[in-house]
Amino acid sequence: MRFRGILKDTVIASLAAALIAVAAGAALGRIAVGIGLAAGLVVGAFNGHLVAGALDRQIPFVAAAVLRMALLSALAIGIAIIIGAPIWSVLIGVGAAQGVMVAASIRRGVSA
Repeated sequence: MRFRGILKDTVIASLAAALIAVAAGAALGRIAVGIGLAAGLVVGAFNGHLVAGALDRQIPFVAAAVLRMALLSALAIGIAIIIGAPIWSVLIGVGAAQGVMVAASIRRGVSA
């Protein structure tokens, strides 16, 4: 898999950001929001693995993107309901993980 470094960096950075989100949520008296952001970061961190799998299987890009977005959104909403966090916080966490993946990609691209 040619994206291994980016995927590893994304997961590690997203997990670190999740810990910070929980700590910040607790410090600000908004623990449910912090946990929601953390859950979204963890879920979103694995989007890159789904992208790599779709590329390896040569699934058409648009179809794979729509299915990934639907899967991650449904998973985020389900997790929010289960853990009692605001749905928006989990969805923002998923989006933030995508930002982490972009940053990891840029970092790897610049250093290459």
